[in-house]
Amino acid sequence: MKIAIISDIHSNLEAMEAVAEELVNLSVDEVYFAGDAVGYGADPDPCTNWVAENADLAVAGNHDFAAVGIIESDSFNLYAREAIRWNAEHLGEEEARYLSDLPLTETRNGITIVHANPSLPGEWGYIFTLWDAEMNLPYFEGELCFVGHSHQPVVVRMDSDGAVSIVPGDSLHLEEGSRYLINVGSVGQPRDGNPAACFGLIDMEKSEFSLIRVTYDVGKTHEKMSELGLPQPLADRLLEGK
Repeated sequence: MKIAIISDIHSNLEAMEAVAEELVNLSVDEVYFAGDAVGYGADPDPCTNWVAENADLAVAGNHDFAAVGIIESDSFNLYAREAIRWNAEHLGEEEARYLSDLPLTETRNGITIVHANPSLPGEWGYIFTLWDAEMNLPYFEGELCFVGHSHQPVVVRMDSDGAVSIVPGDSLHLEEGSRYLINVGSVGQPRDGNPAACFGLIDMEKSEFSLIRVTYDVGKTHEKMSELGLPQPLADRLLEGK
C-alpha cells in the first residue's frame, strides 16, 4: 500500500492540483493530511474541499483553527494575520465546519500524524532542531510520526540503540526497530529554497519513504494573490520557496 502524507496546502490551488495529479500518477492508495488547508493563499474553499473529499486521515493545523476562530491569530506575524482574516472572510460555512471538526492527532496503520508536534499538539510549537525532535520522539504510537508546520522537510531517526540523527537525502529504507519523526514539507508554501510543492510518500510493502517534489504554475498563484490584495510578501516568497 502506498500512502501519501501531505501538509500545509495553505489555500494554494495550483500547487494542490499539481500534487493531486501526481498522486494519481503514483497510484497512491491513501492520503493522510497533516494540517493547514487554508491560510496565506487565495483559494480556501477548493483546498478545504479537496482535503475533505480525498484525505483518508486528516488533522487540523493552526491556520485552520485560526480561520474558524478556535484559536486566536495574535501570535502570527502581520502578513499571516492579514491572510487569515482574508481566508476567514472567504471560507464557506460547510468548509469552516469541516475544519472546526478536525482532530489534533490521528493514528492509523502504525502511523501518527500531527501538524506541529506530538508532545503538545495544541500549543503549536515548532520542531526546528534535533533536540526538539528527540524530545518529541516518545510521544507517539508506532514507529512513524509525520508533521508539517515548519514547511521544511526533514527525516529524524532514532535507531534501536536510542541514537537520534538526521537522515540525509530524499529517500530511505525504513529500518526495523527504528522510530522516525518526519516533516513532509509544504504543498502550498515551501520554505526550504525550492518553490516546488513537497509531500511524502511511504510504500508500506517495501518499507520505503520518499520526499516528492512537484512543479506547478507558481506565477499564476503569485498573480492571483497579488490581484486579490493578499499580502505581497506572501506572494513573492513563493517564487523562491522561502
